[in-house]
Amino acid sequence: MRKFWLVSLFAISSGMVPFFTLAAPAEIASTKESFKLQSEVAKTAKPKTALRASGALIQSVENNVWFDTIDISFDSDLNKNGFFHSLYVRFDADTNYESVPVYVHFALKRAGAPEVIIHTSSVFTLYGTSADDWFAIESELLHSLPPAYYDLVIRVYDADYNDLLAEISGFDEPALAELPLEDFSYDEPQVVIVEEDSGSVGWFSLLGLVGVALTRRKFKAA
Repeated sequence: MRKFWLVSLFAISSGMVPFFTLAAPAEIASTKESFKLQSEVAKTAKPKTALRASGALIQSVENNVWFDTIDISFDSDLNKNGFFHSLYVRFDADTNYESVPVYVHFALKRAGAPEVIIHTSSVFTLYGTSADDWFAIESELLHSLPPAYYDLVIRVYDADYNDLLAEISGFDEPALAELPLEDFSYDEPQVVIVEEDSGSVGWFSLLGLVGVALTRRKFKAA
């Protein structure tokens, strides 16, 4: 370990470029948040489904916080293959507390692959059983998500203590399962190339025909 530090210090002092770098991971998705007040996203959303009514949602973890309603929709299928790169999720969660500050992880999981967190939310507050403290995201998926059917996983954490307060996924609710998604890099529009095949009649062929016609005309005149 001592030798490693000496080599590292020498490299830095001599201007050498170290053989390793600590780079921040690329952003999986570009996400917009909205909460409490109606957003343009919420106004124009076309939900895939609204999950079962108040108090009826099944979830994996419940610790004084539970999911009341969840709406999901997806958009943007440029190559028309049935998989989308834009995902909208809106949910309302309730709590036994008068109020609790929380943040949320949104993740996608497909069979045979590790879970991918697409967004960690800012901190917001749940107020008892109010219907006005809903939270929504609109995510444009950018990379690391090939065309597949994904389960959505939503986890709510206590913002003060980082305790997991509630979790729900496609394993619990069918409406969160098998979402047809892909990232933007896979959703390239189909390009149709039209090739015109004129056979043997091209520009040189047309010039040749004109030459033949002139030759015939001279022959007749003679």
